[in-house]
Amino acid sequence: MQSFLHKVVSEVLIQNKSLSDITFVLPNKRSGIFLKKILKKEAAKNSFLPVIQSIEEFVKDISGFESLDSINLLFEFYKVYKEHTAKENIDSFENFSKWAPILIQDFNDLDSNLLDAESILSYLSDAKRIEHWKLEAYGESQMIDNYLSFFDQIITYHQSFSQHLIQIKSGYQGIIYKIACSNLNSFLSEGKGKKYIFAGFNALNKAEEHIIQFLLENKVAEIFWDNDNFYQESNNQSQQFFNRYEKTWKYYRLNQFRWKSDLMNSPKTIHLHGLPKNISQIKHVGSVLKELNQNGSIEDTAIILGNEKLLPSLLNSIPQEISTANITMGYELQNVPLSSFFHSLFKMHLNQAKLDKKGSFYYKDLLALLNDPLMKEACESLPEFEDRLKSTINKELFISEENLIKIVHDSVYLSDLFQQLFLDWNNGADIPLQKLSSVIKTLNQNENLNPLRSEYLFRFNNIFLEISNLNEKFRFIKNLKTLYHIFQQILKTEKLSFQGEPLEGLQIMGLLESRALDFKTLIITSLNEGYLPASSGNNSFIPLDVKLEKKIPTYFEKDAIFSYHFFRLLHRAKNVYLIYNNITDDFGSGEPSRFIRQLKISKQLGLLDKVTFKEAVIHPKLNHDPLSLSEIDKTEKVIEELKFRAEKGFSPSALMRYIRNPLDFYKRSVLGIKEYRKTEETVAANTFGTIVHDTLEQLYSPYIDSELKGEYLQRMILKVEKEVENQFRKTYSIKAVKSGKNLLAFEIAKQFVLNFIDYELKQIQKGRKIIVRGLELGIEMIHFHSGLNLPVKLQGKIDRIDEVDGVLRIIDYKTGKVNQNQLNLKQWDQLCADEKFSKSFQVLTYAYIYLNSLKLDLFQVPIETGIVSFKNLKQGFMPFNGKVLTEEVLDAYTRELDKLLEEIFNIEIPFKEKELPLFNF
Repeated sequence: MQSFLHKVVSEVLIQNKSLSDITFVLPNKRSGIFLKKILKKEAAKNSFLPVIQSIEEFVKDISGFESLDSINLLFEFYKVYKEHTAKENIDSFENFSKWAPILIQDFNDLDSNLLDAESILSYLSDAKRIEHWKLEAYGESQMIDNYLSFFDQIITYHQSFSQHLIQIKSGYQGIIYKIACSNLNSFLSEGKGKKYIFAGFNALNKAEEHIIQFLLENKVAEIFWDNDNFYQESNNQSQQFFNRYEKTWKYYRLNQFRWKSDLMNSPKTIHLHGLPKNISQIKHVGSVLKELNQNGSIEDTAIILGNEKLLPSLLNSIPQEISTANITMGYELQNVPLSSFFHSLFKMHLNQAKLDKKGSFYYKDLLALLNDPLMKEACESLPEFEDRLKSTINKELFISEENLIKIVHDSVYLSDLFQQLFLDWNNGADIPLQKLSSVIKTLNQNENLNPLRSEYLFRFNNIFLEISNLNEKFRFIKNLKTLYHIFQQILKTEKLSFQGEPLEGLQIMGLLESRALDFKTLIITSLNEGYLPASSGNNSFIPLDVKLEKKIPTYFEKDAIFSYHFFRLLHRAKNVYLIYNNITDDFGSGEPSRFIRQLKISKQLGLLDKVTFKEAVIHPKLNHDPLSLSEIDKTEKVIEELKFRAEKGFSPSALMRYIRNPLDFYKRSVLGIKEYRKTEETVAANTFGTIVHDTLEQLYSPYIDSELKGEYLQRMILKVEKEVENQFRKTYSIKAVKSGKNLLAFEIAKQFVLNFIDYELKQIQKGRKIIVRGLELGIEMIHFHSGLNLPVKLQGKIDRIDEVDGVLRIIDYKTGKVNQNQLNLKQWDQLCADEKFSKSFQVLTYAYIYLNSLKLDLFQVPIETGIVSFKNLKQGFMPFNGKVLTEEVLDAYTRELDKLLEEIFNIEIPFKEKELPLFNF
């Protein structure tokens, strides 16, 4: 089937022998490339190609003005704003940049639609005063006065800004269009003999209507529409524009409306595919492309991305056999992976100033920057970098500039890069901009830099150069915070353009880039509300009711435009895949697009009886293989390593680790892999326990082998706060306990110690005789396993050994909560088989080692072994099974210990994982 542009060219060639005096005006530049291809094929070989322009370029030529981008407009507007605002009411440039783009867009809407801006803005000001009308007796707040004053000033801002832009012959689209309308007579006289062909338009603003009608009425232009009977028959909202033009334009009183076809209801197949979430849709696109390629029908295929953020995922999902693909869409810089690097860099320096930590950086901000893929790639040149960084960060929450430079001291490249990243920044704008340019320059010196990242860096460098030039001219950016805000504003508006062969291979584009183009096969993704059509909203200073009253375009017109662009794409397509997310979110949004419903209803009404619909819900292929438990077979080498470890000594914790999970025991006790130590921003549980243990050791040490007396404990109470503070200083950092969770941890540690001393004071008052015999006592023994013929060293550290009323107690402190039932064991075969009896195993092991190391006899000295839980101090000392140890208990324990050692050293029994690892998705 002949494409729309092909049909236009055929019509023009019939009426015009020469194309040299013809100018084609199209909705966008993209359609112009396709038009040029058609003209080369259809026009006479000896003829000159006509001028081909987008509507924006054409109007700019008429006006003689240059268009300014959003950032240039922001700076120019702030200059005008400051001149016409009372000094005490002037917003900072940062605050101004938050609302000014919205006001500029309002000015643009007013001017591009040739509306009486002064009248409307005056109406708006009056409406705001009526909204806030009240009796004078109630008085007025300064905030409301400023608010109303601002709306009064908008008229002045518009007039002054317009005059300023006219003086510099540059501006936003609306003022360019407005000037172009006033220049039409001179433009017509200068272009005698020229003819203008307008094609592929739908929704025109009033300025575009005026320009096109003027040229049509002066018989120097023709216009071709791509209309369809379907819009009228289905009462589609996009038909409103065609109806208005046909009824109100003088040109159509004498001329035919071209063209209205019946292409929507032509033979075609529409596949409706619902899939859960975004990535499933993109992966499905890859499957569809693979099938099309195998069938030889990949030519003349376009992918329309409803959600343009999914472009990187799409590129990774295109089958390898499709060798050529062209991207015809700008990719927003804020979605480029490299943007995260600059965000992290800005935030790191802003937080440094916010936390008043000159000369050092918060470790999380630092890690966010250094873990960025760009920095990872840069630091590959120094193999020791990762270990040095971990070693440095594990020591402090705030890392000094000096220590950062030390990490890379032996790499010239990284030393230079780190100096630009970390040293000599200030809270202004000029030096940070210089530093940012230097960072980019240094990064580009990396020989291993990915070419795509190099292209990204070039684009970001241009942004910083533009900001620098503008600030040099206007001097509005005073500090780093404002600079970062402007940077973020640019990222939202600037796009990265892709270069490629625009006329070959698979075409990838957004909906707006598809205007006036036709494809045989279409794949449209993210066909959901919020994407197609885009979310509606009224981000404007002009309320919706005022817009409706004054005929200013609203989101209703925007929805109609999206509707036309979508349905027009289907006119000449033969194979259409409409892919949508069939899983709505928790708030009910993300439902299938209204366009899908309109197609279904039209089919039911018989308006699309020639169209075949194929609907399916696609379920992604899931890996149903269950996660298996890992196993490590024991070898002779492993057994030798275990024997070596046995000579050095097993602690109760190591043996408990085997009981809990043999694979963890293998990693720690065989391979010697140490547990990764994270930076403790808040006191970790093990660190907290160490602080409490060491505090008690220091307080009780002077009274070892002496009977505790009330006066001793009273002295301890006076020393608690200072001693806890000393232990925090020694084990953690006293600087970090002045606020937040660490301050709470400090107070809790202090209270634990005080509660324990108070508990002992009450025991003494009840007449109990307490003698501390040892604190943090290191113990060891050789356990000989006759079956293995192997000596095994057992070792550990007992928190406290004391004697209470003649009973020797072996005590293990626990800062967590422990109950007596966790120390009660009924069946001995559970001791080494069930992790929940780990505390019983631990205290029995301490008792076994202690008794054997000192050659004590249970018949001579009654002994208890157990736990004191600081969170359950009301239960006091909790002994194993609630009573003193007996020879029978120790014999039973020894038997279970031997069984455990036999299993550990049995080469036939692998290290088998007992529990699946936990994954955080």
